Amino acid sequence: MVLLAILVSQMLSLLQLAISGHLVSHWPLAIIILSGSFGACLALQNYRTKAEKSANTHAERQLAYLADFATDLFWETDRDGRIIAASGRLLPTLTPNPVDMLGQHYRDVMQLNDKEMKKMAQAIRTLSPYSDIESTFHDPAGNSYHISLSAAPNFGPDGTVQGYLGVGTNITERVRHQRKLRHLAEHDILTGLANRYAFSNRICTDLATLGKGECLALLAIDLDGFKRINDTYGHQAGDALLSLFAKRLQTKTRDSDWAARLGGDEFVIISRHLSNPMEACLVAARLAEVLSSPYRIGGLELQVKASIGIACAPMHAKGVEALMKRADKALYQAKADGRGCYRLFEADTPARQA
Repeated sequence: MVLLAILVSQMLSLLQLAISGHLVSHWPLAIIILSGSFGACLALQNYRTKAEKSANTHAERQLAYLADFATDLFWETDRDGRIIAASGRLLPTLTPNPVDMLGQHYRDVMQLNDKEMKKMAQAIRTLSPYSDIESTFHDPAGNSYHISLSAAPNFGPDGTVQGYLGVGTNITERVRHQRKLRHLAEHDILTGLANRYAFSNRICTDLATLGKGECLALLAIDLDGFKRINDTYGHQAGDALLSLFAKRLQTKTRDSDWAARLGGDEFVIISRHLSNPMEACLVAARLAEVLSSPYRIGGLELQVKASIGIACAPMHAKGVEALMKRADKALYQAKADGRGCYRLFEADTPARQA
């Protein structure tokens, strides 16, 4: 710019001298000097333009490389939500030919749950940025990848929104770790069944969503004679017995039912979609028979029985605590009647003693 200003200044000085008559005798020379100076200006400007274009192209290449290297996913969509550009280090893993993704609507290449879909739709509707929207992508082999999406509107020269520019971060390992921790928090380590914490949460949900005319049965189950086996053969044999007992519970319950271990030899089953308490009694009768069959542990054949107490919602109780108390009373009655059987709660059933 400085050189260009000097040349322009010299041209103006020569022009002033020519006009004032000082260069009348050397007018051809002045014309040559002016033409040369003007040509030099044009050449310099042309050089600068080419240099700027080259620098811009180089910068664009660097940015493209940086997008591929520094982000798991980078994409651009048009105003209709169709992908017009895509890159990133994870892209070749998701699709063998990234070009195939171009032209597709963003909703066709990812999965969003209802909550995340509403969050993204609200942002797009108001032309606002969005961040940390969890999505799921699948590679050709069917493997799932959890991607956290963030994007902002892409404004054109006239200030209108041309689409969205976004990035994605691979959070698959974080999601797996969180799920593992959640599983450990909600399941019994020994048996793999739901633990007391998960039971408390889930039964509240089941009771709250109980359909009209639907009967929910809570089956409280105790393993009769467990203390004797634990004391006689040791805790290792006792743990093995509890594991086998839990497996029978899982394999002999209906798909709509679920089981939990509350602690020690105390188990429960929640049976839904029943028409009346008599259907719950049929479930309990089948379980009592199966659970009382001999258990083989190493070289031992252990004979134990299962006592079952039944309470139904909403007939016997509507809340969790009251339902548990009534199932416990029915369980005590089953033990009092000889063990290895089931009993349905009755209003005059005596309370279980400590």
